[in-house]
Amino acid sequence: MTAATDSLPRIGVLDPDVYANGNPDTYGLPLDQYTYLRDNEPVYLQTFDDPLLIKQIWVLSRYDDICTVDRDPDTFAADRGHVNIWTVNPIDDTVGGKPAMLSRDGADHRRHRGVVNRGFTPHMVRRLEGKFRGYARRVVDQALAEGTFNFVTDVAHAMPMEALGDVLGVPSEDRPQFFNWVDKFAAPFDTRITPSFETVLEAIFALTGYAAELANRKRIEPGEDVVSQMVQANDEDTLSEDEILGNIVLLASGAAESTRTALSHGMHELMRNPDQMAWLRERADDIPDTAIQEIVRTSTPFLHFVRTVTRDIEMHGQPIAAGDRVCMLLASGNFDPAVFDDPNTFDLARTPNRHVSFGRGPHTCLGKHIAVLEMKILLEELLQRTSEIKPAGSVAYVRDVFSRGVYELPVTVTPA
Repeated sequence: MTAATDSLPRIGVLDPDVYANGNPDTYGLPLDQYTYLRDNEPVYLQTFDDPLLIKQIWVLSRYDDICTVDRDPDTFAADRGHVNIWTVNPIDDTVGGKPAMLSRDGADHRRHRGVVNRGFTPHMVRRLEGKFRGYARRVVDQALAEGTFNFVTDVAHAMPMEALGDVLGVPSEDRPQFFNWVDKFAAPFDTRITPSFETVLEAIFALTGYAAELANRKRIEPGEDVVSQMVQANDEDTLSEDEILGNIVLLASGAAESTRTALSHGMHELMRNPDQMAWLRERADDIPDTAIQEIVRTSTPFLHFVRTVTRDIEMHGQPIAAGDRVCMLLASGNFDPAVFDDPNTFDLARTPNRHVSFGRGPHTCLGKHIAVLEMKILLEELLQRTSEIKPAGSVAYVRDVFSRGVYELPVTVTPA
């Protein structure tokens, strides 16, 4: 491992403080560090001295390398412990959690995915679209009534809470507490959200306990939701009780955090780029997919994922031993100029846009179409019913290096 140049700050691409103190002019991301790694050390050894983190990992920063890893589970396994750099994870039974499809490979992964995917039928999506529109209108009603508010909590969190509650089948009255638990372990290194690691564990146990109750409820009174589909699977597709719980926690945390993060970063960039805001307003009756995909690219809701190497290999001249772990630094891949023209520019008309935020292999985000629909509907309602959205204070980021949350985004809206 060669040393960073004198002109570059220390490499901290897996340091939560780097993201907590991110520069809003560069999407809150250390784009200069990503560039240095892609150009000079595409296989970079990062070590940690924190009991909550694994000891070391090889960081892969180039787009093509990330895709290679993501598409080759035989060489880069998800089922050997640690899908991120945490030492404890609620969706990984090898490191303190329950088994979920994100921590499974091969036939086992396909079994999980096939069962969960039954909750995303075309009929289900059509039904959700109407409900999403109603939720979006209520969220915008409240925003217009307040005038000035924190976009993260009042809009970007409120919409996914209701939408994902429907997808999972969580009763309306349970949703605030349900997602409060999710928030606690989604940001374990930000004391504004999670005061201590004990709080993280308490939230994981509480959510898992609730998931068990919800699964039992759906066995008795099933609906069209994803949890009902999981508990009704049979024969060779049956999921164990622990697998059901793991996948409920996975879907709750992944979908809620990713959509909230993308919406928050997206609104911040729209306010920073008036030309792009105007372009989107002109299309607010039917926002194009390119706009949502660019928001997802630049926001990169999950910064990294981890895989375990199953055999001795070499990448860019660097030997990597069987059992070593590699980190797919998704945020760096999404700004790789070898793939994206002018990657640092926020361009809602960008096409093609082969970002890696949703994954590029067998673990590709199962609910990505639902997430895209949700964001599209909310932005349509918000832009159609406002004449102006402007900052009312500075953006503040969550202190974390897995989920790339926004802690605060004060805005003022003017009714149309």
